[in-house]
Amino acid sequence: MRITASILSAGLLAWSAPAVAVAQDAPVAATPATGLAAESDVVAFRRLRAEGIAAAGADDLVTAGARLAAADTRIPNHPGLILMRARVAAGAGDPATALAQVARYARAGLVFNLARDPALSALADQPGYAAVAAAVEANRAAVGADRLSVLASIEGRGLVESLVRDAPRQRWLVSLVRDRTIVALDDAGGVSSFLAADASIGGVLGLALDPEAGVLWAAASPLPPSTQGLAPDAPRLVPVLLKIDAASGSVLARYPAPDDGIERALGDVSRAADGTIYVADGIAGDLFQLRPGDAALTPLLPGGTLGSPQGMVVTPDGAALIVVDYSSGLWRIDRSSGAATRLAVPADASLIGVDGLITDGRALYGLQNGVAPQRVLKLVPDAGWTRIVAVEVLAANLPALDEPTTGLVENGELVFVSRSQWSDFDGEGALRTASPAPALIARLRID
Repeated sequence: MRITASILSAGLLAWSAPAVAVAQDAPVAATPATGLAAESDVVAFRRLRAEGIAAAGADDLVTAGARLAAADTRIPNHPGLILMRARVAAGAGDPATALAQVARYARAGLVFNLARDPALSALADQPGYAAVAAAVEANRAAVGADRLSVLASIEGRGLVESLVRDAPRQRWLVSLVRDRTIVALDDAGGVSSFLAADASIGGVLGLALDPEAGVLWAAASPLPPSTQGLAPDAPRLVPVLLKIDAASGSVLARYPAPDDGIERALGDVSRAADGTIYVADGIAGDLFQLRPGDAALTPLLPGGTLGSPQGMVVTPDGAALIVVDYSSGLWRIDRSSGAATRLAVPADASLIGVDGLITDGRALYGLQNGVAPQRVLKLVPDAGWTRIVAVEVLAANLPALDEPTTGLVENGELVFVSRSQWSDFDGEGALRTASPAPALIARLRID
């Protein structure tokens, strides 16, 4: 059957994929022959994928298959790409390969509507189709309902992103994107103001608390939900890292992202034991650092290696950051040199579309909202934190999981934003529904 580019690209954006062993990449380096930076995996993946789509649109399925297979080696286990490879194989008259690719997808624990896929549903009379379809459907089973409970709900349409525990004051501090603020949530569920009102602050995203210094670090950026409906003469909003007094909510200092003409969005924030603050630029791909005494953000890893860095944690030995890239999985970033190495993962695992990354010093916990179903994952590292040796799904297919974002571990439980309200806004930042359901903070037993 004829495969078009529109069919190929359906469902591509952030989904995760199943079964190919991930070879650990060497640190990004310059090529000896030219001195030019080698093409990163993310850049190569995007190029090869685009070439594959273009070839498929021109009915050159041989070239399309080759380009997509090459992309698969640069970022293995990307779910959208696996489905594209399946559609190309089906169109090329190779149903066995097409179903093998769908089986890869199923082994990752993911779902999609196979019956409504024009290219793949046409294989229903092929041997093995029923088994593959059943494997996909089995992934719709609920996981973790007995260990997940709602801790608090936040009414309104503020769009919750992050939270930290302010233990001395027995409260949570919670960031709101659309409302461009931070609120305090007490243990009885009461919500009160925290961040002093400031029209120049955009949507507030990542948070990191330094309890010893009494400082809350927060990233704010002019993302669409926070800019929707602003007057033309409103103050210009810029991506900025804020240093905030944890007691009063007053802003003590501002550290803006570079004003270099590149679109940027400072998002997730992490703090190392030595006081260094790390902040991820989810649009331009940079990782910035602010060391104690620094007057401005400086790059640890410039954009180009990672497509959209999100959650970050410091390894137990303090030597590296483990960073999740929404578009390519987990990376280890050396804190001294900035050298980046992608972490190997088990063959059937896919960590595309992970947003929040949390650690208790023993394991990593990933909040994966870019796949179907959305999931909470436990990721077990090796002794040196250089690869992931096991992946366990702790929660999936639960009503309380709706665009989960970030969280922390407290008293043997993962406390996290399980329903953020991102799904209630469109790409322009406008509400899809007039009265969104409340945002939810959930807790999940992890031991």
